Amino acid sequence: MAKKRRGIPLENETAWYALLSLCDVLATWALLRRNTGFVESNPVARWFYDGWGLAGMVWFKLGMVTLVVMIAQVVARKNEPLARLLLVFGCVACGIVFLYSYWLGNHA
Repeated sequence: MAKKRRGIPLENETAWYALLSLCDVLATWALLRRNTGFVESNPVARWFYDGWGLAGMVWFKLGMVTLVVMIAQVVARKNEPLARLLLVFGCVACGIVFLYSYWLGNHA
């Protein structure tokens, strides 16, 4: 008998991606509030930040996280390993950005 799946596909990967994205937002906020010449390096996020401040940038990043998670969930219906790879790549990318921001914050 097949085991019935509970929750959403790739729940752990999705949670890690959301957590690391939150870490990225918090690290970016910490750097920007110092007002020591740091700028958002993502030009689209910077556009939102310049136009609507921190709230605009946070909403943009939240929208991107939502979009990536939705894409991963759609892909998971047909190809779960590919969806897992997408989320793992997102985790690695967010983790690298967070670590770089953390490093900048401690070496500026």
